[in-house]
Amino acid sequence: MVTAGSRSCSSMTRRGGCRGVRTSKVALQPGAKIQLGGVTLVAETLKFIALRSLVCRLLGWAPTRQADVDEALQNLRDSATERTPLILIGDGDLTPVVARLSHATLGPDAPFLGDDGSDVAAAVRGAMYGTLCVPIRGRARASAIADAVHAVEIAARPRLVLCASKVSDAAALVAKPGRFAVISVPPLAARTDEILRIVHETAQDLVGEMRAQSSGFTTHDLERLQRIKFSGMADLEDSLRRVIAMRIWGVTIGAKKLGLKHSSLSAWARSKNRKLST
Repeated sequence: MVTAGSRSCSSMTRRGGCRGVRTSKVALQPGAKIQLGGVTLVAETLKFIALRSLVCRLLGWAPTRQADVDEALQNLRDSATERTPLILIGDGDLTPVVARLSHATLGPDAPFLGDDGSDVAAAVRGAMYGTLCVPIRGRARASAIADAVHAVEIAARPRLVLCASKVSDAAALVAKPGRFAVISVPPLAARTDEILRIVHETAQDLVGEMRAQSSGFTTHDLERLQRIKFSGMADLEDSLRRVIAMRIWGVTIGAKKLGLKHSSLSAWARSKNRKLST
């Protein structure tokens, strides 16, 4: 809490907060910016620091990307507190990305549901108090889900995230009444100078989830992984999961842990565009 002596509060949540208004006392939310003269302070918790790290991994660490990172964090906070729908733009399958963001903002126990095209009402019920991820395959269905989510009482309403490969796919939804926040994930092909850091940070998450003692990456693995043209974050994550399984448990046991056949994992690793040793 900021008490007397604070000059202004410039980035608080819309409910009960203040934006650019002088105040003597205010309760802070993670990510809130406090201006003290010419100094800007940001309220952070360990959870918020972890979320910022994830968002930087998705959007970029370069100074030129930090305004986008800050805006994305604000949009994620609004999604969590005010249920503002999000539209996530990026390459490949974005469901794993949304799942990580949901875990980071709502916690591991909050429901997470990826829309599979079944009954709209059932999908909304299954994601209450959690996150509903909807790939925009058909605008009519996406619009129907958005309307159904909006009709739910706000305390139970799912955090709705609509996923598309390009902004034009979501244009009709953005034009609907009410606010939609947009987060665009840049293609990995445009981040070749950051790919090794992305690999290392993603691998750290996977090592914990897979209960492996380390990634086991060899120098050759890292060289090859930097050269692979991944279709998106989900493709990169799946590839790293396979490499970790091979290095820690070997191809046979690793394939079993992944739910794959030994021959399939071996063929995947040796394919022309990967050339990973087995």
